[in-house]
Amino acid sequence: MNQAALIQALCDDLTPVRQSPPIFGLMRAALVGAGASLLVLLEWLGVQAGPGQGQAFAALVLKAGTMLTLAMLAIRSLAGLAQPGMQPVAVMPGLARIIGATVFVALGQMLVAHESGSARLLFGTSWQSCPWRIAILSLPLLAGLLWVVRQHAPVQLRRAGAVAGLCAGSMAAALYALACPEQSAAFMLTWYGLGIGASTLAGMAAGPTVLRW
Repeated sequence: MNQAALIQALCDDLTPVRQSPPIFGLMRAALVGAGASLLVLLEWLGVQAGPGQGQAFAALVLKAGTMLTLAMLAIRSLAGLAQPGMQPVAVMPGLARIIGATVFVALGQMLVAHESGSARLLFGTSWQSCPWRIAILSLPLLAGLLWVVRQHAPVQLRRAGAVAGLCAGSMAAALYALACPEQSAAFMLTWYGLGIGASTLAGMAAGPTVLRW
């Protein structure tokens, strides 16, 4: 058998490897990272008293629901950024709608509050600690998402890192809502937003290094 025939025989014997779509790996990484972050949360901060009662439950649903909606938007976009040639879902239109709806709720709450209560709605009692707690809780999620994205040879490294950070921060914020006693949309928009922003910036900074292949 000559060299050309040998090469052809080897090529004919190749079995294509089917790679699962990035979204499945990202979802698995998000679930594992969320589990790790939840364990940290329970050990570190615990759960707020009476989260399933009255206004506390309504606030928990608002915060967690908003954050998970943002996380799902980000993870869909990240799946498109993970592989060359795929068209990612645009994040900004959905993000603008989520922020707009939250601003609407926040303004409504402030309008019915007394003037002295507006500052309490915005700052609560934990504004100084909220953003960095969310940023810390996002780290296991961000590490897992970046690891999965790297396996798929992304091209837009900084953008992919930023969207991974957005997803990680949003999921961390949803988990943090279990421990957060604040009930206003203004607090969530401002201080949760800062925590998510920190995670997004961390992912953007890490992307060019961590995702390079």
